[in-house]
Amino acid sequence: MKRSTEIKKLDAALSKLVRLGFADDNGYVQCFTCGKMKDWKYETDCGHFQSRSKYSTRWLFDPDNGMVNVMPQCKGCNMSNGGQQYVFGKRLDAVYGEGTAQKIVDLSNTIVKFSTAELVEMRKSIEEDLRRNMAEG
Repeated sequence: MKRSTEIKKLDAALSKLVRLGFADDNGYVQCFTCGKMKDWKYETDCGHFQSRSKYSTRWLFDPDNGMVNVMPQCKGCNMSNGGQQYVFGKRLDAVYGEGTAQKIVDLSNTIVKFSTAELVEMRKSIEEDLRRNMAEG
């Protein structure tokens, strides 16, 4: 198992969990930064508040504890408008409490190197969450 392959698989699994997990019964999800409703599968991305290059927060998605670095974003906000980082941070604070964005920024500045085995375990856990969400939905 190649590390780069596992990273791609983990990215894909998280992207699907985040976008599908926030979708309504008609398959539409609200962009976290602009609020527009878009098709989860074709018109949205898994947008990152802190850059994907920061592995300590790249896959951070723990909404129950208010720690999320990834949320559904329309392609316009994520790609054309550079991720709308300022708006993203403000929304994180509004949804999860004041100071959430700063906590994620601080965490993103720590150096973390996950082993390939850890990446595989994270992916399996996310895939299990996805299966559970699809069974409930």
